[in-house]
Amino acid sequence: MMDFFSPGMIVLYALLLGVTTKIADLLDEHGLRWFKGDAIVFGVLWGAFGSLGVIANNVLANVIMAMNLSYILRGSLDYLNHRIASVMIIISFLFVATLDARLFAAALIFIIIFGFLEDSITDYVKPKGALKKIVVYFNDALIYYILFTLVYCLLYGNWILFFAFTAYVIGYDFTKYCARSKGYK
Repeated sequence: MMDFFSPGMIVLYALLLGVTTKIADLLDEHGLRWFKGDAIVFGVLWGAFGSLGVIANNVLANVIMAMNLSYILRGSLDYLNHRIASVMIIISFLFVATLDARLFAAALIFIIIFGFLEDSITDYVKPKGALKKIVVYFNDALIYYILFTLVYCLLYGNWILFFAFTAYVIGYDFTKYCARSKGYK
């Protein structure tokens, strides 16, 4: 019998969360089209995989919720499918998770700082040369999620958080890479 909340399954959910999050974004903002209603389907999938992460592990739940709230504060939930995913994650958090105020606040502050930095640099500064490569690698590749979770796990353990967010970033960035190779920016 399969354990739906084993470490391997949690990492798989996180990987699929990254993939579905980026596909939902590509369907709205980058011209990707697969079938009628595809954006809504991928919004629901994004919300489902985020909700599974919330249900599976309370530490992961607090960081996913912080990430979700950072999207709200940064104005990133600008399409219906984004908002569907966000509502699904919030409802899951409210029903099954326990707020860890220190972890949640630390994750939220860290993600907001680097998220706003990413938004500001890519939207206003438009760096060139070596600075652009550094900014793109650290911010656009979502390395700050891996960095935060690594520091947390080095301090407190619960390594599933690090492995899950690493899988999330791999899923998101791999999907972005595949889309760019097909001409979707």
